[in-house]
Amino acid sequence: MDGGGGVGTSAAPSLQKRAILAPMAPQARAGRSDAGVLPRRRLRTLALGVRLAWRGALAIAGMCMAALGALVSVAVAAVLARRGGHGAASLPAVASSAIAWSAGVSLAFGVALRAIRRDHGDGVVALMRARGASLGEYVRARTAGLVVVLAVVIGGATLVAGLAAVSAAAAASETERAALAALAALVYALAFSGVVGPVALAALGARTRAGGYLTLLAVLVLPELVSRWTRALLPDGWGELTSIPAALGALRAGILSPYEGAASAARALAGLLAVAGVALAVVRARAGAASHDTAGEGQRP
Repeated sequence: MDGGGGVGTSAAPSLQKRAILAPMAPQARAGRSDAGVLPRRRLRTLALGVRLAWRGALAIAGMCMAALGALVSVAVAAVLARRGGHGAASLPAVASSAIAWSAGVSLAFGVALRAIRRDHGDGVVALMRARGASLGEYVRARTAGLVVVLAVVIGGATLVAGLAAVSAAAAASETERAALAALAALVYALAFSGVVGPVALAALGARTRAGGYLTLLAVLVLPELVSRWTRALLPDGWGELTSIPAALGALRAGILSPYEGAASAARALAGLLAVAGVALAVVRARAGAASHDTAGEGQRP
């Protein structure tokens, strides 16, 4: 918080934190140990994570980019429909990739940038702990909140693009093909949200802007750039494990061609789950380190 001193300078941040943490307040007052408390607390911490994930100019910019991507997809679908609908079945795959890697990355970057440090500095974590939530619950809520927001924004924009493609494909009698492509694109968007959310928090949550951005690029982009060499280290046909973009592409292709790509999609899904699990563990470690640093600063004279 700002160190300007005085009651006036601290009242606004305090009121803001109380407003953000409002969903957890009933659980704190209840203090019961019955079987329903834990599920309700998890729902409240998840609601808090979602509220925290909507903040920030970069996050809002990412949402606007996703909306723009959906509108552009609808416009392209309208043009294709007027030209007979041919090629509309290819639109969902193009739209899902474009929306995810532009709007999705911007949204994840804006939400995750120094989020862990900011939550500790603003007292969000301390208030959560005071209301009964553990550090692990904070980490899960923060990560799940970002994943939910990404899924709603990126998945929603991709769904709009898919529906527009299905409508346009009807003119060429390719509705079923376009519907399958729309489903595959939606799965791509949701998988992107599930893995990039934890990765972004792990890379950016406790780092500077420049350091976090370089780390995120190293995790998301560098493996794809060197995949032509790393693919040789894997068994034949296992190229989907070389990078996150490759795994996401294999997962989408597996839905489009289930008989040919099922095995590749299964390996890709396993790889993405492993990456998300490791990223969540890193977020937990960084949150623990930030708590230790904050406690140390509080004990200084």
